[in-house]
Amino acid sequence: GNIDTTVLGRVLERGLAADDRMKNFVATVSDRPGGIARLTTLLGDNGASIKDMYHERAFLHTNIDHVHVKVVVELQGKEHAQQIERAL
Repeated sequence: GNIDTTVLGRVLERGLAADDRMKNFVATVSDRPGGIARLTTLLGDNGASIKDMYHERAFLHTNIDHVHVKVVVELQGKEHAQQIERAL
């Protein structure tokens, strides 16, 4: 039969998240040049694949020199997720 690719994509992503192969988190980084670059380098150096990233400036109630970065990464499993958490 026909496969609804949108539904299939959702099923796959939920499966990855359930297996700790996809994680999301929010990091606070410097809003100076290179702040987000340091975060992406840290993730890459630790083998994480960035699936999505969004940074928020306007609605923060923190230091004006910082930005919140919402990130979704693909990982190799639970141990890899723990490695990324330690690195952050």
